[in-house]
Amino acid sequence: MVKPSGGSVDRLLKSPPPNMRVFLIFGPDSGLVRERAQALALAITGDVDDPFNVTRLSDEDIKADAAALADAMAAMSLMGGERLVRVRLSADNASVARWISDFEAGDMVAEGRLIVEAGNLTKASKLRKAAEDGKKSAAIACYEDNARDLVALAEESFRAAGLSLSSDARQTLAGILEGNRELARSEIEKLLLYKGFDGGEVTLEDLAAISTESADAALDKIVDAALCGELGEADLQYQRALESGTSPVAIVRALQRKIDQIERYHQLGGDQAALARSGAPRFGPPAQRFQAAARAWSRQRIARARDIAFETERAIKRSGSPAEALAGETLLRLARAASPARSR
Repeated sequence: MVKPSGGSVDRLLKSPPPNMRVFLIFGPDSGLVRERAQALALAITGDVDDPFNVTRLSDEDIKADAAALADAMAAMSLMGGERLVRVRLSADNASVARWISDFEAGDMVAEGRLIVEAGNLTKASKLRKAAEDGKKSAAIACYEDNARDLVALAEESFRAAGLSLSSDARQTLAGILEGNRELARSEIEKLLLYKGFDGGEVTLEDLAAISTESADAALDKIVDAALCGELGEADLQYQRALESGTSPVAIVRALQRKIDQIERYHQLGGDQAALARSGAPRFGPPAQRFQAAARAWSRQRIARARDIAFETERAIKRSGSPAEALAGETLLRLARAASPARSR
């Protein structure tokens, strides 16, 4: 039974023990789940996009083919190096739990390692229980960072860049970093890019500067239009972004982030307090747009939207179809799906 916590989590992510073959990373902080899964994947393979040694599976893949996980785990590396299978789940999954239990019992082959990303799992979850009870499995819980933790994360990043944080900016920064780890990282990176790496102090004026409209706002215009069911506006903003040189992959990832925000907003109660805690806009037109998208994409429907966005990024990386066409088709597909939901 391996349930690492505190500093032991960081050590495991940097240097996973050779006998540990299965890693379940779960919890309400989806940003931290992804961050830890990515760090672990890099430690295992060194190249998370290696098409020969890294296999990605979703809920839909496993539902469509009950043997998909077993086949992927039994496949041997053709090019040398460690094989890795990554599974992203939207909820508890009995099939994955059964595979882990069978593997622990010696009934399944694991030529590589398995990383499973999941949302918040209760103690009664079959998937969580299988990982926690196994001798070759680890269950890593990812709970929300508080404001103090996130400011500490920011200051660590600033120090590495030769920057410091002024005392009067610290409290304001705590409010900006509200939300999950991924959203906090995004804000910290914007500050680092704005200040550069020549040393100095991060001030209140700097925080105000990064809050103004930027490239992220342009991406939001595309994503918000699609998720609010505005087909014409989504297509118009998408074409403008392509003309300005924006990468289709960047747009798909912005879509994934917004979908994760909406899901988190629903999980936290779907009220005004949930706006702040999910990292969503809290005031003015941006907040109104976010809430309109959240109404169109209920807690039950948003998981399907995430699968579509995830599959699009995978298709862009692995198929011969133009990335612009794949991303554009996904935006219009989601806009059409949201349109009738808005009228209800």
